Amino acid sequence: MHVTTIDLVMLSGSLTELCTHWTGEPARRQLAVTFNQANHLLGLADPTSQGVWIAGTVDLGTDTQPVDAGRAAHAVARFLSEHEALRARFRFDPQTCMPYADVFGPDQVQVTVESRGDVGSDDLAILLGERCRSGDVPGVLFGLLDATLVVGFDHAHCDALTVDLALRRVRELYLDPDTQRSPGQRFFDRSELDGILSEKLAAAAGEHPRLPAWRRFFAANGNAIPTFPLPLGEIPASGAPQCTRVVELLDDDAAQALGRRAFAKILAQLAASIAEQGGPQTLSTVIPVHTRGRSSSPWHRTAGWLVTNAPVRVRAGDVGGAERALKSALGLASVPLDHVLRRCQPAMTTADIFMVSYLDYRRLGDPLPGARHISNSTTTDSLQMWFSRHHDGLDLRIRYPDTTTANATVDALVCSLSERLRRYTDTTT
Repeated sequence: MHVTTIDLVMLSGSLTELCTHWTGEPARRQLAVTFNQANHLLGLADPTSQGVWIAGTVDLGTDTQPVDAGRAAHAVARFLSEHEALRARFRFDPQTCMPYADVFGPDQVQVTVESRGDVGSDDLAILLGERCRSGDVPGVLFGLLDATLVVGFDHAHCDALTVDLALRRVRELYLDPDTQRSPGQRFFDRSELDGILSEKLAAAAGEHPRLPAWRRFFAANGNAIPTFPLPLGEIPASGAPQCTRVVELLDDDAAQALGRRAFAKILAQLAASIAEQGGPQTLSTVIPVHTRGRSSSPWHRTAGWLVTNAPVRVRAGDVGGAERALKSALGLASVPLDHVLRRCQPAMTTADIFMVSYLDYRRLGDPLPGARHISNSTTTDSLQMWFSRHHDGLDLRIRYPDTTTANATVDALVCSLSERLRRYTDTTT
C-alpha cells in the first residue's frame, strides 16, 4: 500500500461509476456517533468547509483481462451489506444541534453501473468531493478506472484501516463471489458502548487513574496540545494550502533492519532530527491508535472510524525511552478522548493537530496489486506525518503549509531523518 494524496498521483482512463443507492427508509435511526465523527461532522456543518475524504485503489484486472463491471457492482453491494458504518446517513438533531446517524439495512443496498467517459486526476478529485460528503447520501464512491477499482469515503464513514479492508474485501468478492468472511460487530454498537463509558466517567466522583499522565503531558507543553516545534512561517488564520511530500526513506532490505518495534526507532531518530534543526531535545506529539483491538476482538474487522489519540514524549535518539512511551500510550489511549479534553482542558493553538502516525500494512495481508491510499489535498496550519511500512520498504507522507519557511524546514528535516535512519539500519545489519 502506497500512501499519497490526490495531487501526487496520475489517475486517468475510462471511468465506470458503480453508483450506490439506498432503497426505502433507514432501518436504524438516531444512533450515537463517535467523538471523532461528531467533531468532523460539526466542522462540515460550516458551508465554507472543505470536504475530508479518503480514497484508495486496487487493480481488479489487467490490460489483457478487462474487468466485468456487473461482477464488480455485485462485489461492492455485498461488501456494503457487511458494514453498517458505510451505510450511514448523518443528520443533526434540531434540538441539540448535535449529529447522529441513521443506518440503512444490508438488504437496502443497490449498485448500478454508469459510464462517465474518460477522466483524469482532477476530474476524479472533483467527483470524490461531490460524492464523499457525509451530509449527502450515500457519501461514498465506487468506480472502475479501466481495470482499477477506486473507492472513496467521507472521513465520517471510515479510517485508514477501512480503506485497506475495503480494497481487500471487494477484490476478494470480485475474484470469488461465494467467499465467506465474518465482517465483525456492528460499528454503531461500539459507538454506543464508547458513549456509555464516557458518560460513566463524567459522572464518576474520582479521577480516572490514567488521567494524571495526560495532565503531565499537557503541562510539559504549557498546558496545551503540542504543536510542531520547528518554524512553518506565517500562516493565515484559515490555514495555508497544503503541500505534501511522499518520500521513500528505506527500501525493504534496509527497513528489515529496523526489526521489531520499528515505530519506536523511527520516533527516536525523528526526535533527534528535530533537535538537530534547533528544536527541543524532547519531542512531544500525539499518535493515532486504532481501537479495534487484537485479532480476537469482535470489532477487529469492522469498517468505520475506530481511532483515538495518545500522547508520547521521546528524547532525541532514545530508542528505549520511545519504546516505553509507546507502551504507555496504548494504556492512555483507553481513556476516552472527550473525557480527557473535558477534564484537562488543554489549549489548542492550531486547527490541525501535530501528529505522527505509523502503520505496518504488511500485517494486514499479502500485497495488493496497485494498492494506494489517497487523501484529499486541502489547507492546513500544522504539520502531520504518516510513516507506512509496506512490502517495498518504509515511506513517509508529510503534510504541511505550503510556505517558503515550511518548505525549507521540511527539506532539512527529511534530509536529516533519511540519513539518520540509513545510518541506524547500517549499524544493525
